Amino acid sequence: MENYLTLSIPANVIEEGKACVPSKKLADIVKNGNCSEVIFSLSGSNLVVECGRSKFKLATVDVDEFPEFPQPEEGENPVTLEGKLLLEAIDRTDYAIPKDAENLVLNGMYIRGKGEELHFVGTDGHRLALYKPPVEGLELGLLLPKKSLKVLKKLVGELEELEIFPSENFAFVKGENWLLGIRLIEGEYPDYEAVIPAETHYNALVDAEEFVKALKRVTLLVEGKVKPVRITLGDNLLRLEVSDPEFGEASDEIEAEYIGDPISVEFNAKYLIEALEHFDSQRVWLKLVDEDSPALLEAEGSEPYLCLVMPMTI
Repeated sequence: MENYLTLSIPANVIEEGKACVPSKKLADIVKNGNCSEVIFSLSGSNLVVECGRSKFKLATVDVDEFPEFPQPEEGENPVTLEGKLLLEAIDRTDYAIPKDAENLVLNGMYIRGKGEELHFVGTDGHRLALYKPPVEGLELGLLLPKKSLKVLKKLVGELEELEIFPSENFAFVKGENWLLGIRLIEGEYPDYEAVIPAETHYNALVDAEEFVKALKRVTLLVEGKVKPVRITLGDNLLRLEVSDPEFGEASDEIEAEYIGDPISVEFNAKYLIEALEHFDSQRVWLKLVDEDSPALLEAEGSEPYLCLVMPMTI
């Protein structure tokens, strides 16, 4: 009752009709059938499925018991979006969206039109991913559930042009031969822009791939999902340190373009790795306000993407 999908495919319809059958059984029949086409027909209360020499009779359910589908409101002007852009937005933000946060509004991707940009946001309260490609004039404010993002990834083609029909409780996404109705998450999304620092005092430029490799090396000693690491910025150097009471200690260093006062901050390495792996840029800025504020990760160039990662206490 969160996602409503209507899919239309070409067929040679001799006589119109409808039936409601178990989807998994039908899918298994078609997947395992040795045929190039499938023939459907109704026989009493059964749907007959013929596939080559195979023949099945599936029990049906009264079609009137099938849930009523919501529909886009008449007269609403849709918003047009490229399939490639939406897929990119999902990829850039989905990792930062939790599955079952107590604050329900965090369990989805927020889409907001902002002047000459379209913002796609994901956060679990400990990190934030913001993808903001240049798209002008779109008046949107939608909160799509994480589960719906998975459905969209399977449906959307990169070259497809999508139409989005927003309404009070639903967003309808229309592709070439499908229409997906998504029940929106209710509630007010946090003011994500308020936590993005306008000015930082400690800025280091690092090779993103080398940074990820170093983080993975030092956290080999750490078990579990939380992987604490201390990061110290010094003159043209970024030092990583891990200490585990059971397995020992590890340290590593990578070069960085940084000149300034030394600063040490502790992070969950897993969050840093996941954020860094979603940049296209070869080099990434690691920007800090102080020891207690979130780290801001931005591309060296003009990539429309940034991440925030909250510090932690080890």
